[in-house]
Amino acid sequence: MLSAERRLKIAEMASNNSGIRTSELSHMFEVSEMTILRDLNVLEERGILKRVYGGAVAIKDTSRDIPVNLREKINVEAKNAISLNALEVVSDGDSVLLDGSSTSLALAKNLYKKNDITVISNGFNIINELKDIKGVNLISLGGEYDPVTMNFIGPAAVSMLSNFNADKAFISSAGISLDIGITVANSMQAMLKKAMVESAVQSILLVDDTKFGKITLNKVCDIGDIDMIVTNKKPDKIFLDHFKEKTDINLVY
Repeated sequence: MLSAERRLKIAEMASNNSGIRTSELSHMFEVSEMTILRDLNVLEERGILKRVYGGAVAIKDTSRDIPVNLREKINVEAKNAISLNALEVVSDGDSVLLDGSSTSLALAKNLYKKNDITVISNGFNIINELKDIKGVNLISLGGEYDPVTMNFIGPAAVSMLSNFNADKAFISSAGISLDIGITVANSMQAMLKKAMVESAVQSILLVDDTKFGKITLNKVCDIGDIDMIVTNKKPDKIFLDHFKEKTDINLVY
């Protein structure tokens, strides 16, 4: 397991539990306690958790996102599979909204295969990825720059989206629940993703298999507001039955 993936899992464990112990993490990940201590130091420096004697506890800030440089390096295979499936949805001449997620970045890296695409995004990484690609007309959303996610967020970005009527919006989420809907950790991100859904003819959720059944603090929209879900694996039967019987969602995996 890559260190970045291990640290992300540790961060998620800390946020879901009252505390985590160094010895238990060492046993779980089959690495030395010294390695775990280095991981905890990195996560503490990034403001994700606080080290205590024998382990660590999460910083109680439910709006905090895990840094993009951690997210970009985990579940790479799943993100690549999702991006290739999503690429099939994009047609030459489309105008597309891309949120600033690492999954949308994986899609952006393949857009050179399309022609005459207009991309509107709040992701600095996505803008940087596409800035020199021929055939891509690039529009950056304004707003407050968040160095953790490398996204432009806030009321200015949301307001700018109201001026667009894109063909397709691609967003990701931290969770998808049949009862609650689409959720993310940060309220600003939730507002922006919701605005993207409302500013496109077709809304597409890019989500890996680990997000099904998961709920985080801030709701983006109902499942029924999404037109298509692109994932990397076939979801559980309860989701398949719901999509078939109660929504018009097109599921791609």
